[in-house]
Amino acid sequence: MKGYQLVKEIREAKSAHPDGVFIKWWRNEEDFIDFDLLDRFMQNLKESEKIDGFELINEDEMWRTLEARCQGRVSKVNRDGDWVLHWTPPPNRKVEELETEYPYSPESMVKILDSETNYNYVD
Repeated sequence: MKGYQLVKEIREAKSAHPDGVFIKWWRNEEDFIDFDLLDRFMQNLKESEKIDGFELINEDEMWRTLEARCQGRVSKVNRDGDWVLHWTPPPNRKVEELETEYPYSPESMVKILDSETNYNYVD
């Protein structure tokens, strides 16, 4: 699906699932899956973009994806009423910023997942 069709289907999905903050999308011929913040994805979407499928997911679903991918190297901790993420990068992985604590937010979850997968998530 391309351009207008894709935007239309994403808007319909968002109406049905208003808590979908993230988009999980894929192209069959390239055999990969990617995740992004829904708003950022929509802003960067080009009319010529071809996508074979997508799913809108909420914070809980993204958290489970992140936990599964990190295999025990990420945890969510309540500190003074606020949730924070503790993440240890994979061994031998260079990361842009060596932080171990992030706010529990959609932006942080995508940032950790991107670093964890080196921007190349494969399911």
